[in-house]
Order: sequence, then structure tokens, then C-alpha cells
Amino acid sequence: MAGMLRIVGLNRSESASREFVLLQNQGSMRVSLRGHLVASDHAMDTGALSHAAYVFSDDVSIAPGLYVLLFSGDGEPRWARTKDGALVYHAYMGRSHSVWSQAGASLHVLSIHHTYTERAEPSLLLK
Repeated sequence: MAGMLRIVGLNRSESASREFVLLQNQGSMRVSLRGHLVASDHAMDTGALSHAAYVFSDDVSIAPGLYVLLFSGDGEPRWARTKDGALVYHAYMGRSHSVWSQAGASLHVLSIHHTYTERAEPSLLLK
């Protein structure tokens, strides 16, 4: 299984500085954070992605098993250690208000690595 970011936690808060989504690379390979989208059902259904969605621009590689904390508020992106010594990447949406507290129940993380390959007609393959 390749690198795969999954949402493993969510802290909803009325304060943007205390609100976050916790992601983990649950795959067996490193994954680039750049281009991944975190969005609520509501944002995806209505197309209102500016309200409850975020696309990572951070050019950071997340090793298997490591975590990403995406805070709704402001901050400087960085690697940090937890109290028990685990390495976690801190990313920030830069919002002045909470994002996920009003976003509905479900959140999703989508990758840009999904590809589309056009297939030739079967009859053309036999010629």
C-alpha cells in the first residue's frame, strides 16, 4: 500500500487556534502533503470550498506512521515533537474563525494522486 493520509482525529472548537484535524500517513511509503484536500461534506456538496475546506501547499514529505496537525488558525508550519517524543508536522489554515465547528459531521481527505487513463477500444488492441 502506498502512502495514504487518513483523518484520525478532529477537535472542533469555537476558537480557530484550538481547532484542528489530525491526519496520519497509514500507508507504507512517504507521501507528499502538497495538493491534499481536507473538506467537509457540506463544502463538497455545495461547492463552497472556501468555507470548510483546505488544500495543502506545504512541500513536505510525511513518512509512514507520522502525523499532521492541521490547525484552523494562524501559525508557522513546522515539525515538532509531542510530550512522548513523536514527530508531528504542524500546518495552519490561517483562518480567524473556526472552520469545522459548523461544517457538519463528516470530513474527507482527498489526494491529487488519483489519475485517469483513457483506454483504447478493445477492437483497436486486437489489430
